[in-house]
Amino acid sequence: MKIALNQAIFFDRGDFNGKVYVEGEDRKGFNALLVECITRHYKTRLKNAIRGYLVVEGSGTFTVNDRKEAAEPFDLFIVSDGDVYEYEGKMKLFEFNVPATDSSNEDKLD
Repeated sequence: MKIALNQAIFFDRGDFNGKVYVEGEDRKGFNALLVECITRHYKTRLKNAIRGYLVVEGSGTFTVNDRKEAAEPFDLFIVSDGDVYEYEGKMKLFEFNVPATDSSNEDKLD
């Protein structure tokens, strides 16, 4: 199965936006997104899932459980169940969630 970028569903959260390739409603057991960070992603606690971010282009920082690290192209960041994370910078990220997530899998902390 192929999903082209022009088939993905656009979303906009102000500080970041992107395209959803696979939604939770697709019942694949995961979801996949291309995210463009314009400024930052708010501080969040992940619940009942694992989330991976691959930096496709740009740079910035990721903070996971108070550990801040530089983010450069092709770095992979893993956020596990219960982790608190945020990121900032100008970056394009590929996000992959297992199982598929939505707002019920997050506690927004700021």
